[in-house]
Amino acid sequence: MFNISRRTCLKMLVVLPIAARASQVVRDRQRIVAINWAAAETLLSLGVTPLAISDSHYFRQRIPRPRLPDSVQDIGPFWEPNLEMLAALRPALIISDALPAAVMTKMAAIAPVETVTAFATSGDLWQALHDWTGQLGAHLEVPFQATHWLQQVDTAMDTYRQRLINPQHKRVLVMVLDQDGKYATLYGKGSLADTVLRQLGLINAWQKSVNAAHVARVRIEELADLPCDWLFYTELPTAMTRLMRARQPNGLWQHLPMVAQGRVTRLDHFFPFGSLATALGLADQISRVLETAS
Repeated sequence: MFNISRRTCLKMLVVLPIAARASQVVRDRQRIVAINWAAAETLLSLGVTPLAISDSHYFRQRIPRPRLPDSVQDIGPFWEPNLEMLAALRPALIISDALPAAVMTKMAAIAPVETVTAFATSGDLWQALHDWTGQLGAHLEVPFQATHWLQQVDTAMDTYRQRLINPQHKRVLVMVLDQDGKYATLYGKGSLADTVLRQLGLINAWQKSVNAAHVARVRIEELADLPCDWLFYTELPTAMTRLMRARQPNGLWQHLPMVAQGRVTRLDHFFPFGSLATALGLADQISRVLETAS
């Protein structure tokens, strides 16, 4: 489920034109290829169905909402899009991750290209996502849809925040449990999960250092003394996970104070480098649990 290297370029979203023509308004909204998943998610949120995306099957697993129509074609893996197919589709715009220069040059020869790039910054990710969504709406000549969507986002987040006016469990940890049950990947400052916690008025329990992707990989025993009121986790949905966990009935995980005391919830899978729809889904899950937690 979790593939950190696939989207390390998504900490902050900034649209950068590859060619001068890429900055022009895109009127043929039916012919946009979204290699980048956050872009695909945002397009769908604005009522724009992309012509094709990368890894469509996996996208549907990781980002179930908004729903990706069956008509959307698969352009291949994000790191190696099918350039022949891309040319045959004759897109009006390609929105991509920052790929190797040779690939970007070939794509730019097919259609205008915009890249979604990352910057290791302490800037406000929530505001960046807001701004980027509005810019994309203007770029595609759907400013009213963008405004409406952003209003929906803010209203929904206000609703989730109201559930937690005086949360009993304020220090929250969001993480991915590794297959062997011995390590975890924690979402720290600058991550989408951290942004959601702050929007809800909660405190990210992980205040220590993170890498360029805003995550930290630690041994489970390091969490034993971590000041934390509630733990949210997800894990790799594989047979290997279940088999290895079965071999550790008395493993480190079960001895964590938060787990032993029942202050732990398994999250639905979420895409940690998604956009506002993903953020709302995560906020809904967390606020629902903490609203009723005693």
